Formats: sequence, structure tokens, C-alpha cells
Amino acid sequence: MDKLKLIKSIVFILTFLLILGSFSLIMLIFKKSPQFSENIEKSIKLEQPYGSYIKDFKIENENLYILTSGGGLEDRIIIFDAAEGKQVSVININK
Repeated sequence: MDKLKLIKSIVFILTFLLILGSFSLIMLIFKKSPQFSENIEKSIKLEQPYGSYIKDFKIENENLYILTSGGGLEDRIIIFDAAEGKQVSVININK
């Protein structure tokens, strides 16, 4: 009977270590992935006129492309570099 309790204890401990190790490995892979970055700015100023709104956006490589309308200006695409944390350029779209 004591041997059975010993085997159950060993199985329990090994299962716990396996789950803990798997969780640690997943977290390590997640933190090392290029999509996870801890130094992303919390707030971004696009400095657009009042009344502007975002129609659409797309993320490609490390750039954020924002299609913006309104604010008394024609439609425009704002290119924002996420790695640098600053606006790269603005492309105006003629109507």
C-alpha cells in the first residue's frame, strides 16, 4: 500500500513539474517573439485637426498606415513608424 502512495506522489509531482515547465516555455517563446514589445508608447499624438477620424488602418512590417478623413482636409494616409514612435509622412488623397 505504501508503494502505491509513493507512486501516486511521484506522478503528481512530475505532472506538476511538466505543466509548470510547459507554461514557462510558452511564456519564454511569447516574450522572445518579434510581435511582443514592452517599449511601445502608451499614447500617440497624430496632430490632426479637430473633426478628423480614422477610417481604416493597416500594420505592415513596423509601419502603421492610418487612413484619416475629415477635419476640413482631404482624405490622407498617415504613415507611423511604431519602432521609432513617430510619424514618418502623410500622403494626401485627392478627391
